[in-house]
Amino acid sequence: MVIAELFSTEVSENVLAALCLQPEKLIFLGSRSVMTDGRIAAVRAFFRGRKTSPQLTFLRVGDRDYAGAGAAIRDILAKYPDCRFEMTGGSDLLLAALGAAAASQPLTLFELDVRKQSLSLLKGSARELKPGLFRPLRGVSVAEYLRLWGGELAESSYTMALRLPETLEKDVEELWRVYIQAPQIWTKQCTILANLCARSRSGGLTVSASCAEKCARSHIDRLLKAKLISGYRENGSTVTLTFRDAHVKRTLTRAGDLLELQVFLAARGEPGFFTDAVMGAKIHWKGGEEKGGTMNEIDGLLMHGAVPLFVSCKIGSVPKEALYEVDSVAARFGGTYAVRALVCSRLHGSESARRAIRQRARDMGILLIEGVERLSRGELGRKLGQAALDGPGGSLGAL
Repeated sequence: MVIAELFSTEVSENVLAALCLQPEKLIFLGSRSVMTDGRIAAVRAFFRGRKTSPQLTFLRVGDRDYAGAGAAIRDILAKYPDCRFEMTGGSDLLLAALGAAAASQPLTLFELDVRKQSLSLLKGSARELKPGLFRPLRGVSVAEYLRLWGGELAESSYTMALRLPETLEKDVEELWRVYIQAPQIWTKQCTILANLCARSRSGGLTVSASCAEKCARSHIDRLLKAKLISGYRENGSTVTLTFRDAHVKRTLTRAGDLLELQVFLAARGEPGFFTDAVMGAKIHWKGGEEKGGTMNEIDGLLMHGAVPLFVSCKIGSVPKEALYEVDSVAARFGGTYAVRALVCSRLHGSESARRAIRQRARDMGILLIEGVERLSRGELGRKLGQAALDGPGGSLGAL
């Protein structure tokens, strides 16, 4: 099969037809201002990392060269009479030239809905493709998606492809039960434990040091009851305790990690929906040989097919700047299909201040999920999944 694709500024539209239909040859037709050298390099890099890749050809025409566009389409048809044309992207000029070609001879024309993962034939298409829902051979990974936008995933805390510790899910469940009993004190208690570890001479699971401030006894009792720590002793200002394992130590001393892990496991728990999930992502704005320079961080980046969901996790107070943090990364690497979400425990401040943040989130098209401690992991996963389907400014609003 040969597919001719009208090149789009929305990078997801440039790869889904190939992932769905697996053609032997993929021809991109684009205007010079849209199909730039950088975007061509990004598409090549995307397919280069895959086991199966079509033969790629890129044909550029002038932005106002209608005659050149028509000539390019006729040349494609002369070489490949059975070529199918995917016309989701492309400039008005290219669409007009393709329409003129379809008026003079029968063509197979189809469109893709990236968000719904569906294929639609245009009426009158000569050769049938099976319309309806489709599933790509495998979804677009976070790293591949960023590469399409010219970026690079520099590092991450957790990914779906990573072999996870066997106790991870059990640890998170137990830590989450401790957290939801007193979510308002979690951040401060993690900071106190982090300071204890920093002052301790031992870098292992057992730590001992003099502390200016000690954890709330109620918090320590919950950790002891859950067997997340053991051997807790106070001798004057000196505190000694033992963490159950390295992962528990890390999570109890880094306040934001717990919510990131809850989001990660919620995404993993939606089988067949989120095709990749990366938490604690650091992203180079420029990949390839230009890698370096500006770098951004995002708490979570989830993929549904080729639709990205950028997630910011706030387990303590939520400043209004948190909205701009997730928005800035999504603006650089998101495009039209990007979904933004802020998952948090609660909003602080006066009622008018909380209303202002909720309204600003709606204005910016950011899904605000409040009261995450009241949600089961399954409920959280379903809300994130629905957000990916609804898209920016979808029907969910603030939850």
